[in-house]
Amino acid sequence: MKQRTITGIIIAIFVIPFIIFGQYFIAAFVGLLSLLSVKEFLDIKKKSGQEETPLYVYIICMLFSLLLIFDICVISDYGFNFADATLKNYGLNTLWVMLLAISLFTSSVFDKKFSIIDAFYSFATTIFLSLGLKGMLYLRLFGELDKVGILLLAYVVLVSCLTDIFAYFGGMTCYKLLGSDKVHKLNERISPKKTIEGCLVGTIIGTLLGFVFAFFLLKELNFKWYLLLIMSLALSLAGQIGDLILSANKRHFNVKDYSNLLPGHGGVLDRIDSLLVNCMIAATFISLIV
Repeated sequence: MKQRTITGIIIAIFVIPFIIFGQYFIAAFVGLLSLLSVKEFLDIKKKSGQEETPLYVYIICMLFSLLLIFDICVISDYGFNFADATLKNYGLNTLWVMLLAISLFTSSVFDKKFSIIDAFYSFATTIFLSLGLKGMLYLRLFGELDKVGILLLAYVVLVSCLTDIFAYFGGMTCYKLLGSDKVHKLNERISPKKTIEGCLVGTIIGTLLGFVFAFFLLKELNFKWYLLLIMSLALSLAGQIGDLILSANKRHFNVKDYSNLLPGHGGVLDRIDSLLVNCMIAATFISLIV
């Protein structure tokens, strides 16, 4: 626990300036997360004792992840404008999706060490990651006032963290009060310790506190109160689903953590699992309504 706390403090000290300063700082941060996360997704095969993913696949997935996130603004409405560090729209350019698919599936045809299943896995994880990180970039750069982007991303992080924290403590409390034989497992196959009771506690508190934050601090969005409540509920639920999705992937490969990069926390993906899905949800929600 001590190591986990120390690492958490170091992570916060490192990450907060990128979020506050925004613009090229958040772009650099998202780019770094992209490269590290792609590596962790592909490293998991070797970590589980399977044949290592070929180096050129790392290069393909890293390259297209960056292209999907930042794009080229002169050919796409979803491009990050490097001239003034803006991102006007949320979405992925189908050109890069197509070329990524062709590159990976063609590789599986000519490389016997890279199967069609490997191609599907590499394609899916790259798209999943790019959608989440592009959402993070979109949220931070949203609005004409810089503080709106900071508060918007802080809101998504807050709902994700509060839901996770209170789901944990809610589940532990129910274990103590009801006994281990009385609690209801959420999904024992994927995450044996998570409970339905903890999920409900985390959802209720994460939704309500997130709603209060958004209602008082995100007035520039001009959202009706019920839209803020719906979005907070969606984020609280989606964050837990994101956690389970990334956990299911680890269970499939029979590994505990994606890497040992962050002592006490695991890898980058172990820390941003719920945030990836929540950034997708929030970015989509806002881009459709605003």
